[in-house]
Order: sequence, then C-alpha cells, then structure tokens
Amino acid sequence: MNPSIYITYNKNNKKHVEESTALRLQTLSNLYGINVLLPYRPDIAFSKDSETEIRISKSACVVVFSMSKLTKRLKDEIQNALSKAKPIIIIYDKKIGKTISHNNDNIKEIFLDSNNSDESLHEISKYLKSKFNRSQKNIENSNDSNLGVALLGIGLGLLVLSLISDND
Repeated sequence: MNPSIYITYNKNNKKHVEESTALRLQTLSNLYGINVLLPYRPDIAFSKDSETEIRISKSACVVVFSMSKLTKRLKDEIQNALSKAKPIIIIYDKKIGKTISHNNDNIKEIFLDSNNSDESLHEISKYLKSKFNRSQKNIENSNDSNLGVALLGIGLGLLVLSLISDND
C-alpha cells in the first residue's frame, strides 16, 4: 500500500500560493507512488464534511501550509487530525510567525524563510523518521518516508520561491 500524506492549506491567501503548492505536490506525487490527499472544499458555505475527515483518517501524516492568517476550516482540520493522533507538520512563514496555538507533542512546527529551507527540510526528515522508522528492519517504511520527505522538499522549494518573489 502506498503511503498517504494529507496536505491542507489556508484558502484565504490572495495569491493562492498554499493551494497551488498543494495541488502541484498532488500531481507530482502520482509519478512516484505517493498518495497525496487534499481537503474536500466545495464552493459552498463552510460546513463540516465527512469526506475531509475520511481523507485525514486514511493519511499517515498531515502537512499544513499556514503561511497566512489561519482560517476556521483549517483549524477544524487540524483539530480533526489531532483527535486521530496523526503526526502533523505545520509550515509557517517565518515573517508572519505562528498562526496556530497548541500544546501537543504530535505537532512539528517549521518556520520557513528563504535562508533556511535546507534546515527546514532536515527538521521534517528527522521528525518523520522518528514517527515512522522506529524499527529499522522495515526498509519499505524507510523508503516511503524518504519519498515523502523528498516530495515535501519540493513543496518547501515552491513556498520559498513565493517568499523570495514577495520580497522583490
């Protein structure tokens, strides 16, 4: 079974950087045998939907792009993931800072700027390996984790490009 990563994002970003990055990662993931699940967000008024909850349940971990002000929908998705004890990686824009308050060991926070993307990727890798490679006997889990880290590295690169272009 291919690993699943649930990637969620704020939809209120003017340039839609978070959403377009998630969509690009979903497209790329299919080439490498990783299953990226995205939120189900119909263009109707906010309502709690079971499809998004199912996608979170199916995922091995949750990645949150929170590069702008937190939306209620994203906050609800994070709470849902926490209730299912999913490992969560939250990626913030370092200039904006933390947009989510929590006190949970299952959350890894990454503060991204154009000068630290390699350090951020290393932190993500270390976190995922600590969550999924507890027994080094399972080579398949190790390869899955490496594929996930590589995919997220592409995502970090896309987000850094956006940060750099915003500075110009």
